[in-house]
Amino acid sequence: MTDPRATPRGVGHSHLAESEAAGRESVRAALTGHQPTAEDVVVLFASIDYDIEALYRAAAAEAAPAGVFGCTSTGGFTDAEQVQSGCVAALLAAEESSFGVCHVERDDDDIAGSARRAADAAREAAGDRHAHSVLLLLTDGLTPDQREIARGAYDVTTAVVPFVGGVAADSLKWERTYTFGNDRVLSNGIVAVWINSARPMGVSVDHGWRPIGKPMLVTRAEGTVVHELDGIPALEAYLSEQGGGLDPNDPDFFLKVMGSPVGLPNARGRYDVRQLHAYLPEGGGINLNVGVSEQSIVQVMSTDDEALIEGARRAAEEAVHELSDKARLVLVFSCGSRVPLLGDRVRDEVDAISSVLDGAPVCGFYTFGEFARTTGSTGVHNSSVSILAL
Repeated sequence: MTDPRATPRGVGHSHLAESEAAGRESVRAALTGHQPTAEDVVVLFASIDYDIEALYRAAAAEAAPAGVFGCTSTGGFTDAEQVQSGCVAALLAAEESSFGVCHVERDDDDIAGSARRAADAAREAAGDRHAHSVLLLLTDGLTPDQREIARGAYDVTTAVVPFVGGVAADSLKWERTYTFGNDRVLSNGIVAVWINSARPMGVSVDHGWRPIGKPMLVTRAEGTVVHELDGIPALEAYLSEQGGGLDPNDPDFFLKVMGSPVGLPNARGRYDVRQLHAYLPEGGGINLNVGVSEQSIVQVMSTDDEALIEGARRAAEEAVHELSDKARLVLVFSCGSRVPLLGDRVRDEVDAISSVLDGAPVCGFYTFGEFARTTGSTGVHNSSVSILAL
């Protein structure tokens, strides 16, 4: 149980199995020492094994009059605690900031339009009294193409305002995920939170992956499915560059290929990472978490524990570099694929992030994808760590 005498830090967690109790405990801990107001918001990340409706209602009651928004996860963490099954929460206090929250259902015939409407409504609700803004996004993990979310968000943010966030998860089951906010829980939702602040905020992304395969040209693609690379079936081309040893008929194929995603060179001289999705299409193609355009260049990537951990540390260092003062809170969105890749060292990633934050509290979750756009990127990532420093 949370110690009521604890020093106020703005983050909390719960390992409790009962949904309502877990929601209340994590929020209560995040609010320790703070009297919530209607202008405050609390972000909550919960593992999929809860009754999400009950958890959200209890969390909202505990936080009132502050609002609550969030999504399901593949586990969460704070700087003090790893929470494989449970929930974590963080207070976003309205001191020198205003928040606009909009939670909408996704229209699969116009995903970009859905994201655009959510972002625009959130921006209007937050206002523009202060000099600095960031858009925070949380989306359903089974969205057909997260690239469309980023496209719609960019219509509102343009190149001036960065966006950041994560894709809801369900512990790598790929069955159903949930977002919540504005008094409802959705399995096809988009949460947009516009943060308008008097203080600069930092957005960053990094990963620790490096290219090992030759550059290959996407010669035929449709949506998230890449049919051909260099004019040959994409699966054949991918496996030849991956180094062999993988059988597409292996029941654990998709767990094993997590160690060999593909990377797309971006304008910053880095790579945007794309993981293979949870099924192989017919005809020898590969299905990626995010759509890839024809004529794009992709390369098979590789990494190791130390590189992944260092990538997370770099992301945190870059985010706080954008601040004018010490960070008050850091939100982290780390890909769920990094959990099995790091294994027993998964906590080392959080510790590496914390090592450059000068004691600032951390709250985050393991995602089905990450958002982070400052410059020179589509804003959508896999197997990466995106960070918002406040």
